[in-house]
Amino acid sequence: MTEKHRLTKAKEFLEKLMGDDFTPLISVTLGSGLKYLVELLEDARSCQYSEIPGCPVPNVTGHEGVFWWGKLNGVPVILLQGRKHLYEGCSVEDAVFLTRLVIMLDVKKLILTHATGAVTRNLIPGDIVSVWSQIAGNCPDPTAGQDALELGVEFTPIAPVFNKQFLQIARECALQKGVALHRGVSYFWSGRNFEDYAEGDAMARLGADVATMSTVPEIKAAVQMLIQAKKGGGLEMKKGEGVLDLALVTDMVENVRDTGDAVSHDEVQDVGERMKEPFCRLVMAIVKEMSKI
Repeated sequence: MTEKHRLTKAKEFLEKLMGDDFTPLISVTLGSGLKYLVELLEDARSCQYSEIPGCPVPNVTGHEGVFWWGKLNGVPVILLQGRKHLYEGCSVEDAVFLTRLVIMLDVKKLILTHATGAVTRNLIPGDIVSVWSQIAGNCPDPTAGQDALELGVEFTPIAPVFNKQFLQIARECALQKGVALHRGVSYFWSGRNFEDYAEGDAMARLGADVATMSTVPEIKAAVQMLIQAKKGGGLEMKKGEGVLDLALVTDMVENVRDTGDAVSHDEVQDVGERMKEPFCRLVMAIVKEMSKI
């Protein structure tokens, strides 16, 4: 079975489940400790990832594996409660399956949220970062291989998927809602172990602000499916389409960590819970404004 065939079966299942009267406009992927947006979903309906044909199920604390749909701040959305990570031993195709699936469902505006570790002293736990660029590090490429050619463009630039309109909307919403928002660069670290001192230092020297164990393969997969050939040659991302990558800093990497104790997943979860209200406030506002373009 090709990847396109696997995705098509999942798409057909969800279209039947959601019905003809629901057309999602935006998808939001919820990272570790960020599940609380589900509580704000109106007219909420859901199914387990395990019910969706071919859908990988995460096995990580804080990633429940539930596919939600309904209205967030009046906007029809899909909420992905959890994601599959490469450190679980899965293929890169499994790691990006849900990202590809929502695009197959004709969602062209994606918000990815995730917990990250800061590799510079410009950030502290609780800060929110809008990612404008990324360093793939040791991330395998989901667009490699023959199957991927059925899903989109063969060779793709990454930069256009970081929609500048989305970044501006995030900035304006943060100002309006009184939420501190930084801009930064993410570095992919496959995990499952947290970064050591020299590794964090190397990331910072390369220009990164945060380290992530997710989003980067998802972004690579998204740009391949969203970008299109222009008439007369070249590639373009349509206005109002692309990805907004929002990183919540939940810990300091060893190179900038002064607490004397080792980072833990409990720490990640605790910061996510503490940032529940401001993060919700920001995402709700962003969803409303993104729906207008």
